[in-house]
Amino acid sequence: MAKETENRKCVLTGKILPKEDLLRFVLLNDGTVLPDFNKKIDGHGFYLSVSKKLLTELASKPNPLNKVLHTKTIIREDLPQIVENILYQKGLDAVNLARKAGDLVSGFEKVKDVIAKGKAAFVIEASDAGEDGKQKIAAIAKDLEKITLYDVASLSKALNRESTVYLAVKKGPMSAMVRSAFKRYQTFLNE
Repeated sequence: MAKETENRKCVLTGKILPKEDLLRFVLLNDGTVLPDFNKKIDGHGFYLSVSKKLLTELASKPNPLNKVLHTKTIIREDLPQIVENILYQKGLDAVNLARKAGDLVSGFEKVKDVIAKGKAAFVIEASDAGEDGKQKIAAIAKDLEKITLYDVASLSKALNRESTVYLAVKKGPMSAMVRSAFKRYQTFLNE
């Protein structure tokens, strides 16, 4: 049987969305709001839309959470940057997990081969990849999704390799996990 999606409501926008399309936060006893994406912190949990703009607005005065949560809340000015850093790292961690599971290939020729065999779910291309390589990958990958969230240095460091420019995530459960982590980070940056 398929797992039923759990929905939650963004306390600010009122939108009801699947939990994985929201960010979980915790209100501590002293009113401090902290990100709690792994549900590890004791306190009153609530969900917000995946949006850097929304979090930036929270740091402004008056804080709209005070009214919604019926208490004085403390929002750190750097909360949007903290959340961005967490989501950035979660994306890189997901890529590394896919590598450890054997569902990630790196290097232009290996990526090209996986695409040609129809085994690639999507391609990860470094944001600072050269134009000639981008054109070659675009010609090979055609309609295959290409994600360009991280630069060469970030991908290389995450995978403990040098000059990581092109990656392909193979079809399977790991591809859904990596895509989800990337989607959250990308949505956060763009919403």
